[in-house]
Amino acid sequence: MEIIQNAFENTLSDHIKTLNLDAAQTEELIARLPKTIDGIVSHSADVILETLSRDAPRMLKQRRSEISRFEKRNQLRWKPGIDLLEEFLVITYEVGADFNDSFRQLASTEQDHVFDILTKLHARSCQVGYEVLLLIKNGFADAAHARWRTLHENAVVAFVIAKHGQDLDERYSLHEVIESYKAMVEYQANTHTLHLEEISVEELEKTKIARDTLIKRFGLKFTRQYGWAAGITSNFSFSDLEIEAGLAHLRPYYRMASHNIHANVKGVNFKLGVAPHAEPLLLAGPSNYGFTDPAHGTAISLLQVTSALLLTRPNLDRLVAIKILEKLEEKIGDEFLTIQKKIESEVKS
Repeated sequence: MEIIQNAFENTLSDHIKTLNLDAAQTEELIARLPKTIDGIVSHSADVILETLSRDAPRMLKQRRSEISRFEKRNQLRWKPGIDLLEEFLVITYEVGADFNDSFRQLASTEQDHVFDILTKLHARSCQVGYEVLLLIKNGFADAAHARWRTLHENAVVAFVIAKHGQDLDERYSLHEVIESYKAMVEYQANTHTLHLEEISVEELEKTKIARDTLIKRFGLKFTRQYGWAAGITSNFSFSDLEIEAGLAHLRPYYRMASHNIHANVKGVNFKLGVAPHAEPLLLAGPSNYGFTDPAHGTAISLLQVTSALLLTRPNLDRLVAIKILEKLEEKIGDEFLTIQKKIESEVKS
């Protein structure tokens, strides 16, 4: 808006020079320009917005109809893969819920914090899995892959927690205090700018005392992003945790998914949703391509989280459940890849 205003002022200033006004009249007129421009822009916006609002129901009805038709075509094209992925999600949800119901009371009695962390990670992973499914159905491959990134992070943490057990579970849970204090400090520093209510001095000090107590107990390294993993990783990076979890081979996919989150040039130029050999375009909405990586990645990572959970209390039924999910995971990858290759051949021809 400032750029527009400056350009408008420069144009009017040039026009004022043709009016043959004296210096005082010219100065007075120029001084009134900002308010005049603001008034014109505001009035014009009100008039146009009123017109758009009157036309909005018709416009939205038409747009929603177009989107609905696209979604139906997209879901029909990818139906075999989508159905397999949804079946996989239902099974992981049910085995997780059954495991939680069976052992929640016992875990509470035994103060089994590993159980608590892993069940929470599994529940969150199930939710993210359904988010990926929804994004695929609606044509957003890049967003679906970005959500898979979260699933991979859950899987890495689940494997590390399951591997080290009681040595890490408490530190992982207590690290919430560190994250909360950082968030509170950032919030407090911007309350004036954002016109938000400040956190009370007492509440901030209470959290700081809790933070300082943890630093005394675990050391200053505990304040790092992955400080809860001190002792098992040296650089406190997520890539270190991937290595510890045995999942470092998925880093290329994690890197690719990260492009859809950060504002780097790769994320601007690379799009899963654009098929190879397709005409160059700026993807500004849904597309019917690119779902293989997010779908298969979701199955792989959710299988990993589920396995980490169930294998803390293994029995025959749970081993069978894991094997079923393994077989489904392979089918999901194969089915989505088959459909994607068909689309690529259509684009080439």
